[in-house]
Amino acid sequence: MCGIFCAISEKNDIACELHSALEQLLHNRGPDLNDKQIIDNVLLAGNVLWQQGAAPQKQPICEGELSLLFNGDLYNLETEKSQTQSDSAWLMEKLIKCHGDKELLSLLQQLEGPYCLILYNRATKSLYFCRDALGRNSLIIERDAQCLKLLSTSCHLGQTNALELPPLGLYKLQLDALNQCELYPWQCLNKDTMRQLQMLDASMNWATHVACPIAPEWLLGNSETTESYDLYELVDKSQMELDQLYEGILNNDQVRRALQTFDKLLQHSVAQRVLNTAPVCRNCVACGKCEHAKVCVLFSGGIDCTILALLADKFVPQTEPIELINVAFERITAGAESETSWNVPDRQTSEQSYAELQRLCPQRMWQLLEVNVTRSELKQQLGSHIRHLIYPLQTVLDESLGCAFWFAASAARSTARVALLGSGADELFGGYTRHRNAYRRAGNDLEALRHELEMDWQRIPARNLARDDRVIADCGKTARAPFIEEHVSQFVRSLLPQQRCCYTLPEGVGDKLLLRLYGYSLGLRDAVLLKKRAIQFGSRIADKKQQANQISEYLKFEELQLN
Repeated sequence: MCGIFCAISEKNDIACELHSALEQLLHNRGPDLNDKQIIDNVLLAGNVLWQQGAAPQKQPICEGELSLLFNGDLYNLETEKSQTQSDSAWLMEKLIKCHGDKELLSLLQQLEGPYCLILYNRATKSLYFCRDALGRNSLIIERDAQCLKLLSTSCHLGQTNALELPPLGLYKLQLDALNQCELYPWQCLNKDTMRQLQMLDASMNWATHVACPIAPEWLLGNSETTESYDLYELVDKSQMELDQLYEGILNNDQVRRALQTFDKLLQHSVAQRVLNTAPVCRNCVACGKCEHAKVCVLFSGGIDCTILALLADKFVPQTEPIELINVAFERITAGAESETSWNVPDRQTSEQSYAELQRLCPQRMWQLLEVNVTRSELKQQLGSHIRHLIYPLQTVLDESLGCAFWFAASAARSTARVALLGSGADELFGGYTRHRNAYRRAGNDLEALRHELEMDWQRIPARNLARDDRVIADCGKTARAPFIEEHVSQFVRSLLPQQRCCYTLPEGVGDKLLLRLYGYSLGLRDAVLLKKRAIQFGSRIADKKQQANQISEYLKFEELQLN
């Protein structure tokens, strides 16, 4: 994980500078190494959090006419890259062999993993930049009268147009024509992505020409599964005692085959995300080796994160602990006793699932880190710091989720460099109430449900991922979401809606039913029966009287002054 920054002076005199407040935010993301270079009228700065390779790789990387800033992780390169080589160094080796845009696009077509990159070609005065097709890492774009900027995280420093760069594909600018942009999209644009592009054009005061799609195979290969089971039919034939229900469905050969495929893919995804990290924790960089926790799970105790913890146990060395970080916000109840004021729903489920993990993996040292946040501390951190990480987003939902993840990731006793998140499971397996409602509104129509699930998945790059990346990375951790992985998502999306969820069953059972069956097959019993509860409500940070999409008073920046 890195904090990267690129600024292009509109007047060819390097008027763009790296403000000290912004420099500190970028350093928080990459505390292990930093450097900056000025090439022509382009300022490039990189701050590195060491995760892959034998040693930290300084950025920007400059080779010949090319300069690269890279933030992310590349996976499935076992036959291509040595474990001692960093992703960014490997990528630069490939980039300098590319002759022209066609070969560059061919290289990007093969990359898998969460990343964003900025590439400057001094010979052609061309700037290329992108976020991966699932939009997992943050890249903000800003423009004012003096400067065009691309940066991992930002803060409001004056009148500027700023937005999260839509992860639509590879963008290309010519330094002598900043009123024009070329976009090589990941896939053909639809109504929603065209709207994102129009908003970008208006904000950046340029016109974008859309070229041919890059079309990675994993992104477009959404053929339907060969399995023909139907959970609705299997449920109808089963006993309604839950143990009998799960056992009965798991006796179906086709369900078992689907779960075996899913197990193989998800285990591979988790393995790559816990094994590809530095050999030392955040506190022992100078020591060379330690046995402190390198991996944590942001842990509500729900089915998604509990499955990830269970799988992480298979790959993290037995001598190392795994942190389970749970956050609770002070209850707003008059006269509450202090010892019970943290007993929020997510705290209760985290302790319940923690006990299950201890039962299933007794040799592992599980460290349940309970983070308690007072209302005064929440107000102080949100007003002075977290609001800048959430910027340029402004809604109450962004405020609630951003704060919840920041306080969890900043747990004082945590030494982990990697934070596993259950993000994506609800979109893939039908875990939201709106999925159940769409099915019912359409008269129990599975085609309507399929459309709702697909729309939700297509929206995932433009939703929460960049914000979550910014707030978690600020704490010196890399957020990794094993469910939002190319091959995991491709397989699950190949399944029909009736092969993923079953809304004739109650909440906490029928939603994400296939994932619950998977958890049951791993030995989980309590966690597979927990209802979906959004972190902002489970942790009690949110005020249910507020609308999620209204503008947060804390995220308004009109009168903000920075020294």
